[in-house]
Amino acid sequence: MPARKGLSLALAGAAIACSQNPAPTGWLAPPRVAQSDPYGAWIVVWLPAGPEVAGEFLAVGPDTVFVLPPDGDVRAVALDSIEGALVALYDAQWGGLAGWTTAGALSTISNGWFSALTFPLWIIGGSLITGGQSRAPLRRVRSAADWSVVRMFARFPAGLPPDLPRTLPPKERRRAPP
Repeated sequence: MPARKGLSLALAGAAIACSQNPAPTGWLAPPRVAQSDPYGAWIVVWLPAGPEVAGEFLAVGPDTVFVLPPDGDVRAVALDSIEGALVALYDAQWGGLAGWTTAGALSTISNGWFSALTFPLWIIGGSLITGGQSRAPLRRVRSAADWSVVRMFARFPAGLPPDLPRTLPPKERRRAPP
């Protein structure tokens, strides 16, 4: 019974260690593709007096952040009205690491009584690595200085073009291979 409880706690810890990416499934590109993706990162902007604004990170100006939500209408959000933001740069693809952690933990059954040591090591080490990988593409914006750091992940890092229409077609999601 204690072993089952330990396994349950270890698996729950592994699940909690992973951070949920806020972008819709298939919207973000994998790391190598994201380097040349002409679109901006996914951004979630939290406002104290209203719902959050989420979508493609278009640009940040001296006093405004521009976001393209899935509906296609460009939203301008004043910097001084923002409580915080989260920018998701790419799809971390941490599922493979979670799979290897699970396989490694299950393989410790062949270790005999040493599995009392190796099983927790697989769970702890794998959870730490998987959790770190799941949080790698996320950048938090908490202050005005942070906007200069994440600016380069916008579609228009130099600022919004003056002739940009106020309605744009949203980025198409990638489809999983058949």
